[in-house]
Amino acid sequence: MSKRNQGLAKNTKSIEQQKWIARILTFLIVLCAMLIPLFIAQYPQSDIRSFLTRYQIGELANEDVFATSTFQYEDEKRTARLIQEASDKVLPYFSYSLHATSLSVSQIQRFISFWKLDDNERTNSLHFLMESQLADPANVMGRFFELDNEDLHFMLLVLEETSELVLQKGLFSENDIQKNLSLGYENYYLDNNITMEKTNSLVRQPFTSALTKDTLSHYLSFWIKGYQADNPSFQPMLLFDTLQLLLLDNVVYNEARTMQLRTLAAENIKSQKITIRRGQKIISKDSVITAEQVSLLKIMSESSARYTILELIGSFFFICMATGSGLFLFIQFIKDNKRLYQYLNLMLSSLLLTQVAVFFVFMIMLEHNIPFKDSFLPLLFAPIFVSHITSKKRLGLISGFMLSCYAMMIPQSTAMTFFFSMTAIGCCLYFFQYTIKRLEDLFNWFYACVVSSFIAISLNLVSGISFGGVVPLIGALIINITLSIVFVDALVPLCERLFNIPTSYRLTELAFADSPVLDRLSTVAQGTYNHSRYVSELAYNAARAIGANALLARVGGIFHDIGKADHPEYFVENQGLENKHDDIKPSLSAAIIKSHVKLGLEKGREAGLPQEVLDIIAQHHGNDVIQFFYNEAKDQALAAGREVNIDDYCYNGEPPTTAEAAIVMLSDCVEAASRTLKKPTPSKYEKLIHSVIMGKIERDQLKDSNLSLTELDSIGGSFLQTLIGRDHHRIEYPDEIQDGPPNKSTKTFRENI
Repeated sequence: MSKRNQGLAKNTKSIEQQKWIARILTFLIVLCAMLIPLFIAQYPQSDIRSFLTRYQIGELANEDVFATSTFQYEDEKRTARLIQEASDKVLPYFSYSLHATSLSVSQIQRFISFWKLDDNERTNSLHFLMESQLADPANVMGRFFELDNEDLHFMLLVLEETSELVLQKGLFSENDIQKNLSLGYENYYLDNNITMEKTNSLVRQPFTSALTKDTLSHYLSFWIKGYQADNPSFQPMLLFDTLQLLLLDNVVYNEARTMQLRTLAAENIKSQKITIRRGQKIISKDSVITAEQVSLLKIMSESSARYTILELIGSFFFICMATGSGLFLFIQFIKDNKRLYQYLNLMLSSLLLTQVAVFFVFMIMLEHNIPFKDSFLPLLFAPIFVSHITSKKRLGLISGFMLSCYAMMIPQSTAMTFFFSMTAIGCCLYFFQYTIKRLEDLFNWFYACVVSSFIAISLNLVSGISFGGVVPLIGALIINITLSIVFVDALVPLCERLFNIPTSYRLTELAFADSPVLDRLSTVAQGTYNHSRYVSELAYNAARAIGANALLARVGGIFHDIGKADHPEYFVENQGLENKHDDIKPSLSAAIIKSHVKLGLEKGREAGLPQEVLDIIAQHHGNDVIQFFYNEAKDQALAAGREVNIDDYCYNGEPPTTAEAAIVMLSDCVEAASRTLKKPTPSKYEKLIHSVIMGKIERDQLKDSNLSLTELDSIGGSFLQTLIGRDHHRIEYPDEIQDGPPNKSTKTFRENI
């Protein structure tokens, strides 16, 4: 297996390992996001326990007590009142009794049959009453004996018709009516279906319309007027007494059915919940502690530990959605970066560390009776760390979004926690950007603290926090920001060295700090060193013009030709009047020229340069043709009648795969070609730059760089401005300075120029 294939296999294995690490870290993050709120919820809130042990019901509270989390509890009094009201709305249930109706009809018929007997057969009325188990206090039987036959038959006819009317109307028990009236019911339900058919026969009626034995005379007063008109000797009171004697109450109070309906109505009443929001005052200072307030504190202490299955499932899906969307955006923003999984694993590791820190901070708060505030959450470290290590603020915002979503799952947090965290994170990411001067870091810290404090006060005032809680809120936020910056400043350089990551700080060190490789290059190849400095300046300005990584382009431009330090005399910028290539074959010259790329990679690895810089060194010539020696070889081969293999005169690298590598390639060519112009002018520079860019396009050297024509136009414009600035003309000195007698000031002026 070739070294190239071995390298590819090694890279593939490394990527697979990084993928597995990313999966494990993602699993751990989701697990922590689920378990940490559960652990915090199960932990007894020490501030509540402390209050309950220090105070008793009836004592004065020496402090304000606020709800540490949002919770609900059942208002038992209100629920009981609503249940009672619903139960009371169910009216008494009365229904017809078929048995009582049948007995009444039977007794009426037996009574009528008794009086239709012969006089000899009906002499024993007492026997009739005993058989019917009737008591006759009104002497109904004796009064019937006194009637003549005509009045008797008329009375029996009226009795039969009237009893049928009364039974159809329904005869109520006076006791049942008085019992319900005493309970405040003025109406009742009557099931007027006296058959077994299932029909909707429930009728609401007032008790004033109910017919009892005591109200028979009033109810039948209109009815009997017709009978009195037909028979003047008709006795109404005898009829009423007979009905009272013979009829049974055939409408009964169904108490079991009534209780069943009231139970169903009570069950339909939902438990009345009262919501206490986080930050809502439960006990005021210098107020008498009531049993209800103590009960609220106990409920608040217990409610945070209550998670239903549906709540757990919802939390799991929310955490998975937040994690998945965050990872998707993170990957999309840097999907073409070779360090994708390395950056991803660093981001996930910082999130995991932050979650652990959140857990320990909460444990400390609970142990020391510290009221929860959003600014106590240590969520700033991971976003700032990610933005510094990747040099991309948007990636820091993504990690901040994920942490803010996880923070919402904590029992004592609210939806405002998410907005507070995202706002504070965005503010810190805006101010804590790459700086060179240490004083700027101090100012950035000050600005971040001031703006974040203002935002914290505004958002928490919306949540209902009192002014007394503003000082600890701001103090915790400042401590949070300060510690986050300290840890970021400590860990970012460590990760830079450990993983050789080209952060802005690392690239600045490479661009401006002393390097043994560059020191040797400046010593043995002064021309190449100067050329590299000019290339780095061209590349830096061009990268800034299109929004690429300008620092990476600058470092790539500085180090792109370090391989020329081994054979500097074979490169034109280091040659004097003698040209080493005049004495050797074009093929050997091409081999020497190509070798500086390979030597540069070896020297770059020895110097510990980041892989991104090594890629620029390897790709700054691509696989382009070394045109001068190729043309010379073709001329010699044509004279000798041979053919030339163009691959022998091409660089062994691959075309640039990043915008920065392509910019360094173009800068290298433009800077070298600009040295060949005689009496350069802006128009000549413009034509030169255009020809270089078009030549690279025609030879497919920019196809993998993802540079658009618009960006190439901007790069060309930047090259033009830089070259004009580099080769600007100076004014002629006045004759009196050039030709006059030299003095101290003139000599100093010329030396400074």
